[in-house]
Amino acid sequence: MEEFLLHSHSSNTNCKYFYSFKRWEQFISKEGGKSIPASPIHVALYLTHLLDKGSSKSVVQSAVYGIKWAHNIQGIQDPTTNSFVVNLMEAAKRQPHRPRVKKDHITVDVLINLCSKYKDCNDLLVIRDLTMIILCFAGFLRYDEVSGIRCKDIVFKEDPFSINIFKRKTDQYRLGDETVICKGDSIACPYLLLKKYFQLAMINYESENFLFRPIFRSKQVCSLIYKNKRLSYTRARECIVSRLKSICPDLNIGLHSLRAGGATAAANSDVNERCWKRHGRWKSDTAKDGYVADSLDHRLQVTKKIGL
Repeated sequence: MEEFLLHSHSSNTNCKYFYSFKRWEQFISKEGGKSIPASPIHVALYLTHLLDKGSSKSVVQSAVYGIKWAHNIQGIQDPTTNSFVVNLMEAAKRQPHRPRVKKDHITVDVLINLCSKYKDCNDLLVIRDLTMIILCFAGFLRYDEVSGIRCKDIVFKEDPFSINIFKRKTDQYRLGDETVICKGDSIACPYLLLKKYFQLAMINYESENFLFRPIFRSKQVCSLIYKNKRLSYTRARECIVSRLKSICPDLNIGLHSLRAGGATAAANSDVNERCWKRHGRWKSDTAKDGYVADSLDHRLQVTKKIGL
């Protein structure tokens, strides 16, 4: 029963709630109180403590949801329904905060220049990084999605190839999805680059191993590690950002810049909205719109069309 109850949320959500609850537990233990079952007034005082420290609303919300999760999972009365707790959560939304600074979008020109820089390169490390970059851009992939791809999940056909994505943020019930990507006409073609990566890494198309793994060098040998271990987020970010920075050093770049860049390129090219929303695996219009930076021409169409 315990295992099934934990599966009521995704593993990432359970992990987030668990560590939020542990922080609450450490705080209340020092004050001589009980973490579970928790007193509503103690929870309210904990939130007040977080607000006094200048914590953001997301920290306060995580604390509340972590405490709620721990009580609900054990069938204990939820202390976070108390009016003090609810009002403190609302107060957290209205606290002064620093404005959000979004990462810059990557453009097609940047990727073409990057691939041109390494057009004659056969170094596996470089080709692995370029392949991840191009796939994230062309497939609107989150890092969790691209890092979880296994070799057998790639299916090559005459022109397009497909990626079977069995775990993604918006697929809470693990129904899976398929993303199709066609051949390109530029040096940054995802089809040819992925084929080159398979060839250099000597990857078995039917393998259960992760597609993108750490790489080791030994004398003249450069190869993927034999252990079936996905590339860590920290290392992937370090590699990808350093490659992109060599072309556009002034941009504020993160891994999500590629997903946002691909979505922006599709939206500003007048691709059918329903198709690129499905391609990016977004569940709502609000979520997808946050990724797109409208071009100046599209923004000017508003005043052009009103007929002044």
